[in-house]
Amino acid sequence: MEILSLSTDGFRNLVNGRVELHARLNLVVGDNGQGKTNLLEALALVSGRPSFRTSDLAEVRQHLAARAVVTARLRDDGGGPKNDVTLGFVYAGSAREQYQDGKRVTRLAAARSLPAVFLTARDLMRLSGPPAERRKALDRAALALHPEHARSLLAYERARAAKTRLLSLGARFDADELAVYETALAETGGLVAVARRAARARLEREIARQAEVLGSPFRNISLEFVSDLPAGGDAREMGAALAALLRGRKAEERRAQRCLVGPHRDDVVLLADGVPMASRASSGETRTFLLAWTLAEMSLMAGGGRAPLLGFDDFDSEWDPRVLGAFAEALPEEGQVFLTSARPEAVRGLPLPAGSLYRMAAGRLLREGILGAGRNCERRAVAAGPR
Repeated sequence: MEILSLSTDGFRNLVNGRVELHARLNLVVGDNGQGKTNLLEALALVSGRPSFRTSDLAEVRQHLAARAVVTARLRDDGGGPKNDVTLGFVYAGSAREQYQDGKRVTRLAAARSLPAVFLTARDLMRLSGPPAERRKALDRAALALHPEHARSLLAYERARAAKTRLLSLGARFDADELAVYETALAETGGLVAVARRAARARLEREIARQAEVLGSPFRNISLEFVSDLPAGGDAREMGAALAALLRGRKAEERRAQRCLVGPHRDDVVLLADGVPMASRASSGETRTFLLAWTLAEMSLMAGGGRAPLLGFDDFDSEWDPRVLGAFAEALPEEGQVFLTSARPEAVRGLPLPAGSLYRMAAGRLLREGILGAGRNCERRAVAAGPR
């Protein structure tokens, strides 16, 4: 699907109203602080994704606004206007709600209707930062391959939160209730472990392939899985291994009053020839691998039959022009692209599809013009040869 129009009401600094969008390329330019990143955040939230800027969604609501609303009208792949779909995000009070055609849906359902990949400043620390962001990226790959992973992951996190709450009571907790949560942790943790290991293998192959496309000099790219659980096994075996670890660490967990083992501690480390990229790659090489990871994630999502939306914030800021050109060339033939930049000439010379130029000023998005004939026209002209 592609977004035909986006409407916002009470969302950050964005001016309330609706804007029509281009089916392929949307370049949003403007000075810092005008709302470009806010627009991408709105796209992420309406597509069921978490915010890439905050864990407290109260921050997206404008001052004194009763709620924050984002609505996207999508063109259905299978037909005309009668088949268009409307997705909605609403944050009111302290609750997040997702809608499709006026009916409440889960975030997973929204994500299936509008698959999306975002690349922002926060991702620049993915290779060298704390494990949480790499874990999230791995889970997105797992969701693209196995949508049911969302339910297993949610059930695991709920059981872990409940166990942590009990442990925080010290000696006053109910041992039988704790045993119930630990059983749930073992069962759901086994499912999470299997899905993540399968996703790691697929993601590893795709990152290596895309890194080569982007011209990286590094070879033998791999993703090393760091986990408390075994390297292989089915869900039952993984669950049994986790149950054994929980029994062995019971006294330590009671003293620490938190869960010390399980998939919530998983990590993946990107390696080249067995050496972590975070310790050997330059800043520019690290960015190249981040682009390769983005293309890999898009490729896995496209396997579900729908090319994902790409949102790339400050896409020309300190990125190698040669690598950006290779990245643009490697983008799928289908799928909507949103780029933000301070400069309208930022796309000059890049093999991007045709699109529209927008300017963001004080939260207002205005269409300024069109962007070229697109790379498909250029390819046809090259294939036809000189006349």
